[in-house]
Amino acid sequence: MRTGHYRMTERERAIIGLTQLGISEQDIRGTLRDARTLARLAEAACNGDWPCDNGGDRPVRFCSRCGGGMVRSKVLKGLCEDCRVSDRVEARLRPYAPRGIGIELAGDPRGYVVKVFGPGREVGIA
Repeated sequence: MRTGHYRMTERERAIIGLTQLGISEQDIRGTLRDARTLARLAEAACNGDWPCDNGGDRPVRFCSRCGGGMVRSKVLKGLCEDCRVSDRVEARLRPYAPRGIGIELAGDPRGYVVKVFGPGREVGIA
């Protein structure tokens, strides 16, 4: 191991990128936490793991918005956890929209599940 060698993690790159876009520390922490939840749920939906539907072996409720099946404890007021967390991310970053900052949410666990983009910069969060 080389001393003095520093390798930046994806999380650190995301923090730096979001800071450069002018997003507050509190909103960065919340966005990173929610992006990790969305990544976990996307992977579970892909594999059929808990809390998502696995082909009928587990009793599930279906989301009124996206139609995805999740166990009963994860569907509240008709919305699955995935939709609720997505709404939280959008609401958290909505105040930054006048500055030209937008978000893209992807349900595919193979890439970034949340992308925040602004003037001249795009930050992917897994």
